[in-house]
Order: sequence, then structure tokens, then C-alpha cells
Amino acid sequence: MRFIYPEFLPALVFISIPILIHFLHFKRYKTVYFSQVNFLKAIKEETKKKSNLKQLLMLLSRIFAIVALVFVFAQPYLPTNTQERKSARKMVGLYVDNSFSMKNESESGLLLEQAKSKAMSIANSYGPGTSFLLLTNQNLPEQQQLLNKTQLISQLGAIQETPGELSLSTAHSLLKNNLEKQKLKSEKMIYLISDFQAHWSDFAEMKNDTSLQTFLIPMNSPLSNNLLIDSCWFETPGRKKNQEEKLFVRFRNRSNQNYQNIPVRLKINDTIKAINNVNIEPQESQTLELVYKNNRTGTHQGLVELDDYPIVYDNQFFFSYEVRDKNRVLAISKDGDPAMDKLQALFANDENIDFERTTIKRTQVSQFQDFQCIYLVNLDELSSGVINALNQFVSRGGSLALFPGANTNIVSYNELFSKLQTDLILGTDSSTLRMETVNYNHSLLQQVFLNEKKNLELPVVRFSYRFSSTIQSTQSSAVDFNNTHPAVSDYQAGLGRLVSFSFPLDERFTDFTQHAIFVPLVYNIALNSFDPQEIQYQISNNLIISLPVSGSAATGKTMTIRNLKSNAAIRVPVASQYANQIRIDLQNTVKEAGFYQLELNQEETKTLAFNFNRQESLSPQLSTDQLQQSLEQANLHTFKLIDTGQADFEAQLKEANDGIELWKLFLALCLLFLAAEVAISRFWK
Repeated sequence: MRFIYPEFLPALVFISIPILIHFLHFKRYKTVYFSQVNFLKAIKEETKKKSNLKQLLMLLSRIFAIVALVFVFAQPYLPTNTQERKSARKMVGLYVDNSFSMKNESESGLLLEQAKSKAMSIANSYGPGTSFLLLTNQNLPEQQQLLNKTQLISQLGAIQETPGELSLSTAHSLLKNNLEKQKLKSEKMIYLISDFQAHWSDFAEMKNDTSLQTFLIPMNSPLSNNLLIDSCWFETPGRKKNQEEKLFVRFRNRSNQNYQNIPVRLKINDTIKAINNVNIEPQESQTLELVYKNNRTGTHQGLVELDDYPIVYDNQFFFSYEVRDKNRVLAISKDGDPAMDKLQALFANDENIDFERTTIKRTQVSQFQDFQCIYLVNLDELSSGVINALNQFVSRGGSLALFPGANTNIVSYNELFSKLQTDLILGTDSSTLRMETVNYNHSLLQQVFLNEKKNLELPVVRFSYRFSSTIQSTQSSAVDFNNTHPAVSDYQAGLGRLVSFSFPLDERFTDFTQHAIFVPLVYNIALNSFDPQEIQYQISNNLIISLPVSGSAATGKTMTIRNLKSNAAIRVPVASQYANQIRIDLQNTVKEAGFYQLELNQEETKTLAFNFNRQESLSPQLSTDQLQQSLEQANLHTFKLIDTGQADFEAQLKEANDGIELWKLFLALCLLFLAAEVAISRFWK
């Protein structure tokens, strides 16, 4: 047993008053001698014993009444948690989970409405002097202000579901820190009201605090029927005009029922491009392929949607991308290299390629970011500045095609290959080799020839370079020599690619330009060069995105993002800018799924697609037993679980928070002892 006000306990000294009264009023009997009065002596002794017993019972009644009254003022209780009650003033932190998963239904209605009702019950269980802090998934600045009960109930009524979410440890830490900032001496406790989905219930990241009691109030619901669009992606990384696009859509069935012939619609720029049906078993996933063509260049807004109820926020998936009018290609060589005329003729007047040529002496590495593909043709040596610029170019998504020169400085080339983490040049080979094996399934040669040409005449090479071969390399061979060494190798490097030729583009050493394989192989490198594009972003509280931009795009500290549906515009800060990459802080800015236009300046804009996080639909809820087990595994002994399945929730709250209060019992005992003292004195004869 503990006391809220132990300072009243010294008042127990007042039990000395009835003791003194008892002894001061104790009657002394005088002996009077009579003869032959033995029978009177017996009566006298019996009366004396009864009187002593009466006085003793009255004394005990008075002592117990005083003790009980002192205990009433000291307010004793039996603790049901680890926190000792040290003050009558209380500060209560409330976290109400308003993520999309709280839109699920149980027998009592929507989980979010139940959570708000439980929060109001918590507020009503405290006295008028209690202060409250309210936290939701938005983590708004105004949620750091103390509220009284009336203000709290008003704000609880205004809570709506939101796409943002906080991890459980973050929510607890925010409330704990905000409570500790208040300098008032008071008891502090935290209530976490949520459906406790597994993906964010990170109990291992939480710590005990003996000065703070935390209560978990689970809002459980049976498994809701829900068919959702999990994700979308393209078969190939780049988008081209009149190219047949293959969009893959993954669906998940988060229910125990079978879905049959559910229509799925694909819209591009508000035009239906494909309709298909999905059939999916309970608790299964399925991937559907949707095929269409881009009929124009520019920005494309895509939407995949289905119809499903009651959970609707995951029925749509937005994506956006750019289709370029032309790919910009740069070729770099020595002065007067005739091989450049071959490339010039290949790309001249091409509707898909904007070709430029320059020499190594006139090259401006700062302009590499303006191109999608770069050809290095027969260069003997690469400077450190060019090597670093090419490494950045490829790492950020550019395509680099490299023909080494006949007198190449192997050390400088290997420096570039080392930065790109590809195979290195080992040496030269002056023997005559013929290209023999063609990988017709390679991305650079797919659909080039109607059939595999077994008798295809292939080039001869009289001077080549030998390359190392490592397990870590991402090398895939497009063409091999008759000695099995690669003639044309393709590497993935960063977000881009390197296509490395093992020989110079020089008619003194090869007749490569005179064969049928030359045009598709060299041309497709440029045609399949694309800027890396994120087709969608997931909405979150701490969203920072990186975008490729022109060098003059970000001229200030802020930019504007505009919701294309509502036309609402918000200024957003620029986190940082480096070369042609810009990082933008969208924290708590994007709250709705859909299309947004990012206005970089008056001339440059980008259309971005945002979707709600699918973890809300995919993550299971922790049951009461699982929550209790998680608390035990994390050794969180200052955390207590309140079972909302029991009938009297407010009684559970009071017992969990205040313990088992005993002052009413002692008040009753005080009255009982006083009544006993009165009864003894009046009716005991």
C-alpha cells in the first residue's frame, strides 16, 4: 500500500489523545470492609471487569477512527503499475493513430471513431485540473501545446484520416519529450491508441522510464475484405514515342474471399488505353500485363484503377513520365578522325536523335549533363577531369559508348573503368579475330533481325584489347570473337550503362562499319539512352525527393508544387542542389494521392505522381497476445496493455492509472468506528 499524501501520516500522533483521556478518566475503586459480604464482592468484581472492557473497546474505536481518518487524507492506494503517484496534478499525453488502416471497421464501427471515443473517455476519467497533449500522425507544431479537457475534446472531434504515419517509438518519444518540456511538477502518463500494425510497432526501439507510465489501447478489427493495387512498373527503363509499352501491375488480395473478373482500367492522359480483368485467390498476389503505345512526346499522366469497397484509398495507382522528342547524343574524338564521318552519316537527319560532334580539345565537361548518350571514339588518353565527369554522367543514368584508340594509354582508361567498377584492360592482341557469336536476345540487338542469322557475315578485327573478367562484374556480352573473348560488352554502372568495344573504330584495323551489324548495334546505344525517371513517389511525413534539372533551374531557396486537381499551390524549400540534381523537402506538403506540378522556374516544370503508402494495407495488426509478448520481449515493464474487449473501459482506466484507491474504504471504516464508539457508550450498560 502506498500514499498520495504521506505528509498527513504524522497526524497519527493524535491517537495519543484518546489514550490520555482513557487513563485520566479511569475510575479508581476504594476498598470498604463489611462483614459477611462475600456475595457483594463477587458482584463488584464482575461489574469492574465489564466496565474495563467497555472502556477498552471505546478506546480502540477512537484510535481506529483517528487512524482511518488520517489515512483518508493521505489517500492510500494499491499500485497496479510501476509508477508511484507523487502528485495530484496530472499531465496526459495522447497519441491517436489516424492512418488509413484506422478506416477499417469492427462490430462497433470505424476504428478511428472508436479511437476518438476512447480518447474522450480517457479525458473524462481525469479531474478538471489535468493538462493534455494530443498527437496524431501529422505531428503538427500546434500539437506541442497543453490543452484543457474542453480543448482536447474539441480537437479530437476534428481528427481525420491521413496518409502520413509515425512509428510507435517516434510517437512515444515525441509525447515524452513534449511532456518533459513542461516544468510543472505533476504525474505524467502516455496513452497510445492504435490498431498497432506490425510494420511500425517497433517496441525494440523504446525504453523504460520509471517516471512515466505508458498505456497501450489496441483498436482491433477483423480482417477486412480488400483488393489493392500494390505497385506498377515498366518492362524497359525508357519511354519512346510509338513504342509498345508493357506496364506490369501487381495486385494483392488481403481478404479471405476469392475475387473473380474484377475490371482493371489503365488511363493515360485521361484516355482509357487498356481494360483487363483480374482473378485472384484469398491472401494471394497476382501480376497483370497491360500493353499500350505512346502516341506523342511530352509529359504523360498514367492511372491504374479498380473498384473495391470498403477500403478505397489503395484502389488507384498514379504514375507519370516523360517521352522525349529526341535523345541528345555527343561524340568526342581527336581532330580530323574519319570515323566521326561514319557516325555523322548514321545519325544525320534522324527524327529520334539529335547528334553533335566535338573534339577532345574543345570538350566542355560541364555540358555532359545535357546529353543522354556520349561516344568516345579512338581517344588515346583521358584526362582526370574527363574521367570524373564521365563517371558522374554514367552514375546518374547516362549511356557511354567507348571505342579505344590504337595507341591508348591503358592506365587512363583503366582509371575510368575502375571508377565505373567494370572490367579492366589487360593488354593488346594483334592477331586477326572474327566476330562469331551474336547475342540476339541482348537489348541492343533485340528485334533487329527477323531470325537468327547463322550465316551472317561478321566483321574481322586485326587489333584488339584483352579485358579482365571478374565475378563482381555486371558484364553482358553482345558480340564475342571466335576465341570466346568479348568484342562488345555491356555493363550496368550506377543508374547508367557502359558499352565497351574491344577494338578501335578504325578501318585500318577492322571492317566493322561495312557490315550489317554496325548500324543497329551503334544506333541502338543512342536510341535506348534515357534519363532515369521515378514514375511515382510514396507520400510520407519526411519526404525529400531528388530530381534531375538543368543548371539554371533552381535559382532560389524555394519552389512551388501545385496540386493539378485542386490547383492549390504551396511553396516548398530546396534542401540542396548539386550539378544537375536538386533535392526538395516536401515534408507534410503532399497529403493527397494524384498528380502535382513542380514549378522550378517560369520555364521549367515537372509533373510528379504521388501514391499512398501500401504498407497500411499490407501489414497485419498485432493481437492482444502479440502485443503483450512484444512488451515482455522488449522488457518494457513501465508499459501496460489495457484490453478494450472488456466491458467497463473507464473502470479499467481508473484502476490502471490510479491503482486500487482505498480512501473510500478508510472513510467508511472511520465512520464505522465512530458509530461503534457511540453505540458502546450509549447502549452498553
